[in-house]
Amino acid sequence: MEDFYLNLNSRTRIADFLSEWLGYGSKDIKAKADTLLTAYDDGKELVAADMADVVRDLAIDIWPIRFALNRFFTEEGGMVEWDLVEKAVTRSTAHLMERFRKTSGVNSLDDLFNHDDFDMSFKDAERSEIEQVRIHIREDYWKNHSQNLEKLEQEGRLILEQFVEEMEKMRKIAEGLPTMLQDELYSKISRFEDRTLYYGEHIPMELLNEELAYYTEQKELPID
Repeated sequence: MEDFYLNLNSRTRIADFLSEWLGYGSKDIKAKADTLLTAYDDGKELVAADMADVVRDLAIDIWPIRFALNRFFTEEGGMVEWDLVEKAVTRSTAHLMERFRKTSGVNSLDDLFNHDDFDMSFKDAERSEIEQVRIHIREDYWKNHSQNLEKLEQEGRLILEQFVEEMEKMRKIAEGLPTMLQDELYSKISRFEDRTLYYGEHIPMELLNEELAYYTEQKELPID
């Protein structure tokens, strides 16, 4: 599972994910995650599978918020995020960001991170600083301006509901497939869930529908 964004067999990675996203969780989910993190910090023996259940609940709970933030800051809020981060980083990093923006024409942090010259223009410490500040800036923005994101959050909930339904359909189809195809589909389900729930990606529904149609067809084929 090394190529997964979140290795659900790693207690450390799960604890890191919970710590990073805990602030967005609803009251009940946050309480469960808090209890788990306290036990982890105290060095208590924890079962990775139990931790995985909690991290999945949190990931589902906060996904609409992550979707809303990603959509907002990718589109109309690109420079809003840039300005907030630039004000929060160290003076030297802020000067570097501003100089790079003027010479390259980037208009968002995503543009910055994806620019061909980003790695050459920023040191590891500067890149890490921007990324870490961005995490805190997004949470602060959500807490103080959640009303600006309500429509996007609602859209995110609908997308998440569709995604969960598609995964359930795939699981049901997998139950009736030959072993090789079954393993293949279960592997794809795990990767789809990793990309969506933990990495925060929005996988187009068309792609999921294509996968669903393919394995539905395979299930209906006669077995020699």
